[in-house]
Formats: sequence, structure tokens, C-alpha cells
Amino acid sequence: MKFSIITINYNNCEGLRRTIESVVNQTCHDFEYIIIDGGSTDGSVDVIKQYADQIDYWVSEPDKGIYNAMNKGVAVARGEYCLFMNSGDCLYNNSVIGDVLSQGLDADVVCGDICFERNNICPNPESVTMRTFYKGTLYHQASFISTKMLKQTPYDEKLKSAADWKWLVQTLIFGETSYRHVPVVIAYFEGGGISENNNQIGKNEVKQELMRMLPKRILADYEDYCVGNSDYRRMTNIIEDIPVLKKILFFVDKIILKILNIKIRAEWISKL
Repeated sequence: MKFSIITINYNNCEGLRRTIESVVNQTCHDFEYIIIDGGSTDGSVDVIKQYADQIDYWVSEPDKGIYNAMNKGVAVARGEYCLFMNSGDCLYNNSVIGDVLSQGLDADVVCGDICFERNNICPNPESVTMRTFYKGTLYHQASFISTKMLKQTPYDEKLKSAADWKWLVQTLIFGETSYRHVPVVIAYFEGGGISENNNQIGKNEVKQELMRMLPKRILADYEDYCVGNSDYRRMTNIIEDIPVLKKILFFVDKIILKILNIKIRAEWISKL
């Protein structure tokens, strides 16, 4: 079995229904489906029971938070990769699982792309470095993660919002495990999840974990890159966070470099 698709839910009945339907309607069925419900009281359990014959494992009981629930899902997973598709998030279309399989999976973490409202496609990066995690993280709704690795190193349940970020940093950066990006849109993302609602909590947790992980001189680079100690750095940070502005700036920079290269004659500029 290739995949374990895991849905975490708590009192999001309608979002859960949309998520379930996006999973069970896949044309490729090389996966198991797991639902971990935190003891919902809004009718979510009734929705689960409606699809029980298409769900491989489910439980509804109080948990100790989202990462405890995610770890519970991993504990029963039998697929090679886990994909967390939490209630309200939906697979992009009915062929996603087959499309990902056709790419051939050969890395510990395989990421596709994600779609926000109004068909705003946001890709995961082609490669990852520490800079990837200074200012953000990978979209977990579009990330297929080695089940073996998740079982060996569970999410840190002491964190409320940044445990998936921490796991990726420890695994991909410090553990130097393999990563691959595939050109497949995996999911629609529904806003309002715990990471979005507790955005400041997440930022504080990231900062605290960076202080634990990194030497002071590397932390200084983090402060300069993410916070910025000059008007120029703050401006570039804003531009980097807005894809359209980033593309425009790159285009303008490219033209300027081409003009300068009439005199400089640098080979790397001529290849742009």
C-alpha cells in the first residue's frame, strides 16, 4: 500500500464531509483512509459513519491536541507515505493520487503544490535549505512523508502550532534526508486551521525552537533575513512574500543586468 491519508477533525462537520468526499472519490485507490476525531459533538461522527465502509480506520475520542491526533493517525498507518488532509481541506481533483503515483516516488518527503481560494496555485519549493524554514514551511496538505520516519520521530506534542515545521527542519535540514518536488497540485487549502488562527503562537514557537537549534551567529543571520535591520531588508522581505512583485522585480533586474553585461561581459549573466 502506497499511501495513508489521515484526516484530523474536531467539530468541523461540514468541512469533514467535503474532505471525505474528495478522498473516497479518487480514481486510484492505492491508499488507506484514516480519520482521527477528537470527540466531536457537532454531528461529525454521524458523517464518519455514513462513509464507514470507505474508511479503513477511525476513532472518536478526546485527544491532547492536533499533534497528538496526528501522531495517533501515524501510529496505525500502514502505507509507505502519510498525507495529512485535515477536515476542510480537499484533494484538488479525483485523479490526484494517481497523478502523484505516476511521478514515481523516490524521496523521504515528496511535495506537490497547493491551491488557495480563486485558483491561486502556490508551489512547494524545488529544493529546500534552512532559508526555506526561516520564513515559512512546506504545505503539509501537499506533502507525502515517509511513514517509517514519522513513526521513528513523532511530532512534538508540546508545541501547539509549529511541530510540523520543527519536524521538517530536524529531518530535512539536520537529518539531510531526501526531498523531491513534483509538479502536481495536491489540495485545496481551507483557511482557519490552528496554525492560521494561532499565527503569533506559531511564530513564537518557531523563534524559540530556532534559539534551541542554532548557534548565535547563525541566529544572527535569521534575524537579518527574516526581521531585517534596514529599510532595504524590510522592503525585500515584503517583495519576496508577494509572488507577483517578486516576478516583476526579477524581470527588471534581469534587464538591468543584461544592459550592464554589454560592458561587464559575464558569462553567467549571458545565460539568464
